[in-house]
Amino acid sequence: MNSRDENAYAALADVLHDSGPIEGEARPTFGADATTEGQRLLMLATGQTTVDSAIRVALGRPRLDADSVGPMWKVRATRALDDKVRSMASRMGISRSEFIRNAVAAYSISSQ
Repeated sequence: MNSRDENAYAALADVLHDSGPIEGEARPTFGADATTEGQRLLMLATGQTTVDSAIRVALGRPRLDADSVGPMWKVRATRALDDKVRSMASRMGISRSEFIRNAVAAYSISSQ
């Protein structure tokens, strides 16, 4: 375990310790039931409604380039376009930036 993971684990342990005893029944879960329950808990913890969006939220945004920070684009849009992009990205469970990156990538592929 690296130091970042150790710090995250220590912070989680502190939160759990401060929250008092865990109440309720514990029961082991295996196989498909364990998968379903794990997915349910992940969506609950991240506030997402799909497993894919919950995984994206839990893992965070991946680096765009493996070894460096990619270039940043700054563009202006109309308020109406911004509202549409925000709405569509929200429905898809992704950030506005990820939505725009995906749209530009799809356009660049389709227009070749």
